[in-house]
Amino acid sequence: MKLTPNQRTTLFNMFGGLCAYCGEPLPEKGWHADHIEPIMREWWKHPVRAWHELVDGKVVLRTEKQKVGCLYPERDHIDNHFPACRACNIDKGACSLENWRKSLEQRVEVCRRNHSAFRHAERFKRVIVVTEPLVFYFEKLEPRAQTS
Repeated sequence: MKLTPNQRTTLFNMFGGLCAYCGEPLPEKGWHADHIEPIMREWWKHPVRAWHELVDGKVVLRTEKQKVGCLYPERDHIDNHFPACRACNIDKGACSLENWRKSLEQRVEVCRRNHSAFRHAERFKRVIVVTEPLVFYFEKLEPRAQTS
């Protein structure tokens, strides 16, 4: 659904101009209206349009896919939206809140396992790992503040 300017203003002000997930200030333009429960957009499996381009002396196949709708259209309503910064919305993608929370909580272990620079920074106390459960910004607010 395309939000009206009034709906976008109401959504932006829902948490005082802050991202519902991380609590960082939202820019006036460039913030996202995130579906709390994802609608999961469908795409054609085969390209609608394809062409070849010459890139750095190599022929590359480029394709354009067509958006065809969503898997959960019943979730596409104003009450299923939160204001989100680009980073949170893009990172959340089509995850449910709980699956995204689990993914975020596992990132420290992924970094520790895959990046020696992280392990080294941790040894020198340049990175302090928080082991408490992850709480989204909107969950820290009074229930009344979330609905006004």
